[in-house]
Amino acid sequence: MKEDLLKYMSQRSQKLGHNVTTGGPLLTISREKGCPANSIAKKIAAKLAIIEGSKTWRFVNKEILEKSAKELHINTSKINHVLYSEDKGFFRDLMLSFGEKYYESDVKIKKTLADLISQFSAKGKVIIVGIGGVGITRNIHKSLHIKLKAPYKDRLKIVEKKEKLTTEKAREYLDETDVNRKLLIDYFNGVKASDDLFHAEYNCSLMSENEIVDSIINLMKSKKLI
Repeated sequence: MKEDLLKYMSQRSQKLGHNVTTGGPLLTISREKGCPANSIAKKIAAKLAIIEGSKTWRFVNKEILEKSAKELHINTSKINHVLYSEDKGFFRDLMLSFGEKYYESDVKIKKTLADLISQFSAKGKVIIVGIGGVGITRNIHKSLHIKLKAPYKDRLKIVEKKEKLTTEKAREYLDETDVNRKLLIDYFNGVKASDDLFHAEYNCSLMSENEIVDSIINLMKSKKLI
């Protein structure tokens, strides 16, 4: 059933023009729940400002959500629900019902989001954290796509502490978020995505944030993005 849903969503998404091929340079950072993507992105932006002598690289995350909400005349929490629903039955119900009216609303939000990411990508010098960014910008030549990972037990401890949840609740939240993030990338990618989309993956339990930042900066230099 999940494969049927993915096929259905992919066929619909292909009509929305998500296959961006021009723009950049840009960096996308995807992550498993519990990995410090925002912190790493901000540190990269700060280092790039020193390297290039000005704050030319933009860190994009909530800014896109807020702009999307403004364009759709809805609040940010609604977009967050569609993109990263914490409702355990959300995707199950969608798979069972294929509700056309609800799906049209879902598509409108995702299309607006994709269009905005495409606009940022066209301007270049942008760091996109999450939001399915790798699925939208995967074909841009001047791009680098990174994934942050860590052992499940380490991420679980982080989520428990940060969200102040019991182990059971933290596990549910962690699992649901990971699944939804993968589904969002699948949606924008048009087909089920694999780790082949990424140029490099980092284990956040074995490397410090600064080590990861320095490594990504070096990769950006190697690919002549900076």
